[in-house]
Amino acid sequence: MDYIMIDNEKYSVEDLETLTGEAKPEAAKGYVLLLARVLKDPFSLPRMLKEICSLKLNDEERRDLRMALIRVQIESELRMNEDIQRYQQRRYVSQVIEILLFKELLLASGEPEEME
Repeated sequence: MDYIMIDNEKYSVEDLETLTGEAKPEAAKGYVLLLARVLKDPFSLPRMLKEICSLKLNDEERRDLRMALIRVQIESELRMNEDIQRYQQRRYVSQVIEILLFKELLLASGEPEEME
């Protein structure tokens, strides 16, 4: 697995690609790096809740963040058979963050919603 160093911390290139939706992302915003840290260690989620819930994002950043969370959920479902524990944890983390920040899951079963 390839890694990139940002601010003296190692991030998975694969995770950054999933979160940004870009192949070989050159720069990642702070909230993307926060998500990458939580995905790297899902058990850190309880300790990082305050930081996650206090994110101040404009409308475009909120859309980007939600799309990142949705990409993680889709990737997790598609790769679940590779490592069930890892991908269940990733899906859970992304769903909890989406509920905390957006009050609902866009990919929840039921009526599909349109994104603004």
